[in-house]
Amino acid sequence: MLPPRYKILSARPMLGGFGAVEVVHDTFLDRSVMFKSMQSIDDADQLLNEVRHLSSARSRHIVEIYDVILNQDGVPEGIIIERLTGRDYSAFYAEAPGDIYGYIKTLYQISTALASLHSNGIVHRDLKLDNFRDSASGILKLFDFGISTADPGYYTINSRATLVYAAPEFWSNNVKITPEMDVYAFGICAWALAQNTFPSQLMQQPPQSLSLAPSIQTALPDLPSEISILIDSCLCVDYLRRPKASAISDLCARYLVRNKHRGLFVVGQNAIYELTNTNRNVSIDLGYLGKIRVDYNGLDFEVGAVAGDVYINNNPLLPGAKLSEACVLTFGKAELSYNREWVTFSSSRPEVVL
Repeated sequence: MLPPRYKILSARPMLGGFGAVEVVHDTFLDRSVMFKSMQSIDDADQLLNEVRHLSSARSRHIVEIYDVILNQDGVPEGIIIERLTGRDYSAFYAEAPGDIYGYIKTLYQISTALASLHSNGIVHRDLKLDNFRDSASGILKLFDFGISTADPGYYTINSRATLVYAAPEFWSNNVKITPEMDVYAFGICAWALAQNTFPSQLMQQPPQSLSLAPSIQTALPDLPSEISILIDSCLCVDYLRRPKASAISDLCARYLVRNKHRGLFVVGQNAIYELTNTNRNVSIDLGYLGKIRVDYNGLDFEVGAVAGDVYINNNPLLPGAKLSEACVLTFGKAELSYNREWVTFSSSRPEVVL
């Protein structure tokens, strides 16, 4: 079955619901990879499905496909995929309460993988803790795309799913598969990463049919409330109220770069005021023209106080306003013309480091 370049390393294959996985050595590229095959030739369509979706959804958080193995009739018998040798997340719940940053980082990577899939019109359909783990370099990657679909009008007949991860609407007849089902499963993953038992409401069939689940913050009190609220909304019974995976990714990224920004005000030729994690407040006083105080809360540069006439984009600058990455503040009324002062503001955009 396997071309000569691949040498089997596994003592025995690891069997799954529809196929088997073996560790093999690619002698051409001198690396260990995984060979995934179907138990029956009748499952070739499922294998092709996985090939198509892995090929179209390129992301550092999705397992890579390297090769397709065909039989003598040209029918796919297996695929060669990236071997993930990093940690799994089955026991992460023991770390989560003491490592909120690591918890958010994990959610960020899962939601980023989902966002990439959904932007390509793909629904994974089987998101769960068993289907993601780290690469050797510590990057979380999602795998097992055997029952994924890219058909926006797809209705399931076989109802394949892992029960606790299945959204409430999945329990109806003639179920249409939607990205919101993945988002619900993401919410379940968030609980599985937070503690080793699920709230009883999530175990009901259908889930939350008798009562609603508690907030994730009951499991992780130190989790920022903004993230808790978004995770809770992933589990909404009404799928239309669930957030997009991209919104989850963006919010998690926002908290992963918390306290890492740098803001600069430039006044005139030489005066520079800097806002950082260690210098969280700046006051700029231009006398009769106006005065402002700007605070850095770790996430935003927010106007704390304004006195006199200060404008941004020709609109009055008000307390509570958040400064964009680059803007110009005008001090003084319009009738002062060239006697006004202009202050530029710019801030860095730190990247998420995994």
